[in-house]
Amino acid sequence: MSIYRFSEVLNDTLSYFLLGDLVALNNYKKTHNLPDDLATEFTTRESGDQVVADGVMIPLSDVANYPYTIIFNLSETPELLKPGNQLQLRQSGYILKVESGSIMLFTWWILNNFTDERIAEKIQFARANQLPIIELENGWYKVEILGGQIVQSTEITNQQGQKSVLSGLEPAFEFLISKTGSKESCTADIFRSYKLGSDAY
Repeated sequence: MSIYRFSEVLNDTLSYFLLGDLVALNNYKKTHNLPDDLATEFTTRESGDQVVADGVMIPLSDVANYPYTIIFNLSETPELLKPGNQLQLRQSGYILKVESGSIMLFTWWILNNFTDERIAEKIQFARANQLPIIELENGWYKVEILGGQIVQSTEITNQQGQKSVLSGLEPAFEFLISKTGSKESCTADIFRSYKLGSDAY
């Protein structure tokens, strides 16, 4: 499979989504002697910018509090560029390192107490509840982020048992992910806003 799609993904009322390999981030924390409270560390010191430049975590800031469709796309054709969808933003230039065979989209809360136990619980919970986590070969990747609105269809059944399909535009983030042979430089604007407009909310 080259396209993985997750619906109704929440940012847990904070204006961030974060993408990365939680095990790689934990290894980075230990190697650089960072505290378990990575939230304070990353917001008060230059280590927050450095962890992005080093390809260990990708932050999406200024994320509005909507339910989102999240797409991990390993193909070369973006879903958000297909007819009917609405592209609002596009940012290339991110790099990402995978060390444990998977990446996931997570929220800021886990950084408050980033311990081995919480990481294991978060990964297990994500897999059990079909949250945005996918398997990837270890190595280096380039990541491009697209944001906008994507056509979402919902099947409705009335009291008589008749089915109909309702379609509408839902906020979405799409991650175009491609493997590279080695580490490249991060050239993305890591401070850009990822606030999307929504017709539904």
